[in-house]
Amino acid sequence: MNKKAIIHLMTKSRMKSEVFSADIDAMEEISEKHPIKNVIFYKWEKIEYVDLMSKLEKLWIILHNYSNRDDLKQKVLDFSKEYEILYVNTALELLINSTNTLKKALWQKTTQNTKIFRNKYLQREIIQNHNSNLWVKFLKWTIENLDISDIEKTLGYPFIIKPIDWVQSSWVAKIKNKKDFEKYVKTYKDFHDRLEARGIDNKELLLEEFIDWTLYSIDYFVNQEWEIFSSKPVKQRLLSDIKIDDYWVLARISSKKTEGEFKWKKLLSFISDTVKATSIRNTYVHHEFKINSKWELKTIELNGRIGWWRLELLKKSYWLNIYELILWENYKSSKLKENNIVVNIYATSRWILRDFNHKLLEKIKNRDSVYSIETEYSAVWKEIGPTKDGFIKIWAIKLSNKNYNYLASDFDFIKKHYSKLLIIDEFDENMKIKKKNIFKLFREYFNT
Repeated sequence: MNKKAIIHLMTKSRMKSEVFSADIDAMEEISEKHPIKNVIFYKWEKIEYVDLMSKLEKLWIILHNYSNRDDLKQKVLDFSKEYEILYVNTALELLINSTNTLKKALWQKTTQNTKIFRNKYLQREIIQNHNSNLWVKFLKWTIENLDISDIEKTLGYPFIIKPIDWVQSSWVAKIKNKKDFEKYVKTYKDFHDRLEARGIDNKELLLEEFIDWTLYSIDYFVNQEWEIFSSKPVKQRLLSDIKIDDYWVLARISSKKTEGEFKWKKLLSFISDTVKATSIRNTYVHHEFKINSKWELKTIELNGRIGWWRLELLKKSYWLNIYELILWENYKSSKLKENNIVVNIYATSRWILRDFNHKLLEKIKNRDSVYSIETEYSAVWKEIGPTKDGFIKIWAIKLSNKNYNYLASDFDFIKKHYSKLLIIDEFDENMKIKKKNIFKLFREYFNT
């Protein structure tokens, strides 16, 4: 079969977001270099954007909608009669299990335990049983049965606490003392009630030792024969401390300086040991890890997808289209072309976003390294914070410069001023209830 294709599972919200343009650019490039179709499957009603669909078809990109899992499976199998499916891809953690189902239906070799990417405790348990040196110490408790004395004895302070599953990176907290712990338990109950109202009942919590060193990530592809094809590491900087009463600011840094912080062979050996421990294959892996005081690499988390912003970040930094890792026979490791940083601001607590600081925004825009600022103006005057799907991103600032010193100077400016970018009001639950009651009275009055 000469005709080849890559299947992409997406949601309409992803297709409406700014990251979709990076998806399309990567698909277009791989279609130009190789005779490969890219097929996007999305759920529910058909998109009626004729201009968009005709434009995508010219780029060898096809759109298909589906109604449910069985419908998706049948449509992919029908498509496979005409095309060799090289890979079933998703950038969304919520759809990872669906990609594994399709891979099995296509008779492709897959990860032995397909739940490993969605169940964070299972992930840690499997690796710990195979090679305890690859991971940090951890515990699992339910919110009702947390035993602080056992936690203090096993992990000590500080430690990290977070929900086990279904809420992405929201409600992660660094607990420095017993007071922090009691505050987290109290506020988590409110968070759980909000999730339960959205159909998710998650009471299990993961607790793990805190390594007070830099967080890194690396994205790689493991083919069906367990061969690994990797991009370069990216440094992740939390500009605000991880705490439960703040918004979360994360910078992803791709630079020559980041490269120089590793011995490449040691990093590849660490990745290989992790793949052996988990038996993961036929998947992209977004691998987050830290280096401890003994210069040991310790896994923090594995995700069975390409990391957020990596398509654009790695393309600008290395001219690497990460989709080409699938075509492993043609892959060549590339050198850094330009230093890049993406700064994301997420809302992880309940606030009312009143506005953005436009004067400060202009100052940031005028920095030499800043080439793009993406703001979620649709969030203004709305409640922001944890949701069913994780957290709400409200800002992205992108920097790029061949001169690392210039880039670092502009990044330092953002670090110094980022806390003044948002104009926010505290969320008042009582005020929300009062407004609901007033609207209810109005409705009752006019109905009568």
